[in-house]
Amino acid sequence: MILLSTLFALTLDTIPVTRAHVAGPYPIVSTYVTDSLNMAGKGLDIKDALDRNKALATRNDRFDTREAAAVAKEPMVNHGDALGVGADSLPTLRLLRFSVEASAYAKAKVSVERLANYKLFANGQEVTDGTLKLTPGRTEVSLLALTQRADRDSFLVSLSGDSLKSLVTVNPTGKRPFTMADMTQGPHYRSATLSPSGRYLVTVSYFLRPDGTAQYATVLTETATGKELLRRNEYLSLSWTEGTPDRLYYTRKGSRGRELVVFTPQTGREEVLADDMPEGYFNVSPREDYLIFSLTDEGKNPSGSLKRLEEPDDRMPGWRNRGALWRYDLRTKVMQRLTFGKAGVGLSDISADGRSLLLQYHRFDAHRAPFDRTTLVRMDAYTGHADTLLCDTAFVASAKFSPDGRQLLIKASPGAFGGIGLEVKEGQTPNAFDYRLYRYDVTSRTVTPLLPHFAPSVEGYDWAVGDGRVYFTATDGSGVSLFSLNPAKAGDVTRYTLPVSTIQGHSVALGMKHPTAVFFGQTGERARELFTASLTSDTPKARRIGNIDFDKLFADVAIGTCHDWRFKATRGDSIDGYYFLPPDFDATKRYPLIVYYYGGCVPTPKMLEFQYPLQVLAGQGYVVYVVNPSGAIGYGQEFAARHVNTWGKESGDDIIEGTKHFLASHPYIDPARVGCMGASYGGFMTEYLQTRTDIFACAISHAGISNIASYWGGGYWGYTYGECAQYGSYPWNNRDLYVNQSPLFNAYKIHTPILLLHGTADTNVPTTESQQLFTALKILGRDVAYVTVDGENHVITDYAKRLEWQEAIFAWFAKYLKCDTRWWDALGL
Repeated sequence: MILLSTLFALTLDTIPVTRAHVAGPYPIVSTYVTDSLNMAGKGLDIKDALDRNKALATRNDRFDTREAAAVAKEPMVNHGDALGVGADSLPTLRLLRFSVEASAYAKAKVSVERLANYKLFANGQEVTDGTLKLTPGRTEVSLLALTQRADRDSFLVSLSGDSLKSLVTVNPTGKRPFTMADMTQGPHYRSATLSPSGRYLVTVSYFLRPDGTAQYATVLTETATGKELLRRNEYLSLSWTEGTPDRLYYTRKGSRGRELVVFTPQTGREEVLADDMPEGYFNVSPREDYLIFSLTDEGKNPSGSLKRLEEPDDRMPGWRNRGALWRYDLRTKVMQRLTFGKAGVGLSDISADGRSLLLQYHRFDAHRAPFDRTTLVRMDAYTGHADTLLCDTAFVASAKFSPDGRQLLIKASPGAFGGIGLEVKEGQTPNAFDYRLYRYDVTSRTVTPLLPHFAPSVEGYDWAVGDGRVYFTATDGSGVSLFSLNPAKAGDVTRYTLPVSTIQGHSVALGMKHPTAVFFGQTGERARELFTASLTSDTPKARRIGNIDFDKLFADVAIGTCHDWRFKATRGDSIDGYYFLPPDFDATKRYPLIVYYYGGCVPTPKMLEFQYPLQVLAGQGYVVYVVNPSGAIGYGQEFAARHVNTWGKESGDDIIEGTKHFLASHPYIDPARVGCMGASYGGFMTEYLQTRTDIFACAISHAGISNIASYWGGGYWGYTYGECAQYGSYPWNNRDLYVNQSPLFNAYKIHTPILLLHGTADTNVPTTESQQLFTALKILGRDVAYVTVDGENHVITDYAKRLEWQEAIFAWFAKYLKCDTRWWDALGL
């Protein structure tokens, strides 16, 4: 491939900074001096005012929070203008700021000719060597200057660097490109919870700072008016009691130890329900007469250096510990054990009258598939009498009581209960991660599937006491939607049309006769919006609430458009997807394309803000095509079942065919500049695709699986994930699947430049999966790079490391899809 350095000779460009916004002057008063030297033997240096006032350069609110008209009227300094001193000839501090927008990675040396004392900052971070490392997007450059009369300072600033004029614009006009900082920093909602009556709302939000730290806020408001009743600038775990009137409970440290406090919003009154409480997580009974604590029984660990594993999962830290339930009587303060044994028991629900507890536990049995089986037990909360409702039942995820306690609502896979809800083809095995809802009658012990011919896959659910309906969210194609159903009539389902395509958090006022909901989520072009709606129709009128204003927050940010796109596959069905266009899209130009997919069970949701920043890539000048291929949940049982025992066959067909259709249908895409990427199973898919096709100019695999057999035996989730992905198939009875579908055994077919990424502490997909393929491709002499992220697990969560990891992805695509090696070379990897 021809790279940039061979296309043309680099030229050294110098660009003057013609104007800058100025804040100040801030006079520096005279210092009272008692001695000529301090205790460190140093004399007075007025320049220490620069070190003590760095915060002036890090606060964007001095420039960026004003209305556009006000910003236009801000004091400006022009190239060559003199900078005077303050009143009475006092030295002054001034903050000078200008912006630089880069279309690609570039280095720019900042030349400051006539400022005697200053510090340089880029996006609030001090730059000590005078060189700006510009990534695609806009950089705010600040000069904190200390001016004295003798210095005769003036504003003479310029940028110099290789081919700079073709890459950067100083003080650009118009909106700036969407960047990683835009996607991650600033205010976000974490949760929103309505009181049973719907009258009150608790929101938890956080503000992510540039250094990756977060400031939380917990706020109680009146839903209808937005009036604040309580605010704490911290994360508080506030929960609503189930009865009336609406009451909140939380814990705090009191004079006699841990206190359980109940707060009544109507009166503003706090009541200490209990003090000197035990530590640990707990649930409050509806009658507020007892607590159920979920505590841990420590398992027996080896005393020496040797350890004999009891089960395959015994290698996991803490596996031998087990959960146990205890009942704490709020009147007598007596703590009583409810469960004991080798099985870790959890609390699934408490009945509305507080009488019954629903217990759930799992047992592993290596001698029969599926290995994991669930038991549900109803226990009398006061006598301890236990009644087993389901015993060693396969494919059950969770359960809750009906409002009257006579029925259970069970979330389970289509293969549960003898397959009474199966809707797959002959010979197919249902996808164990494709969840539906079932009604279980406690008296008759009968089970009824409630969602026949329903394509979405159930996530969270609640049975409302107010109107008797079940409200639930479900993976619904490329989004997450809100639904309700009539539990007395299978198939009676309502899908609510809401202004978000992917719900991230929601709450329904379960005590209302006509319930209200609050929810927040995203579309491909919007995020961070909180709404309320009355669920009286399938198209409820949603009203924006909360204190995060997306339009104001992103007023000066250019966001690319998102478009749905489907194609008809050779097998005859329609494959879903969507794509992002660059915000300055011009159909007469030719663009590089990035194809993203998961390729496994969960489809890629349509979101502006995502772990993989697809909109940021669009802002860098790529078209991004997202395909949700065969095997993904949310499109029906038969579609999801294509994931089982195929390991990429049908999914890979869809991705390859979809990419070819997309290229044919969109003439503004350059077919010679098409890249792809995926993570986990999608990382496997990246590697597998390169053994099947040569349509990609480069590829990126994060935490990809190169050897299905070694992952099955080596990953923490390997064989348990295999219960879905290759149900009934093992290395000894299906060599074709484990060998022929593994990229490692087909490495000789790979000719695409590929970047392998992996966290060194990945417990899901061991690093050996990338190491094996890296070794193979090195021996084969192929273009491959292997980059590890120190100390990170399957998902890169450390904020600073995530930015570095993401920068490697950006640089790899720039190298092969834009023929520009500068960013990749600058990483020094």
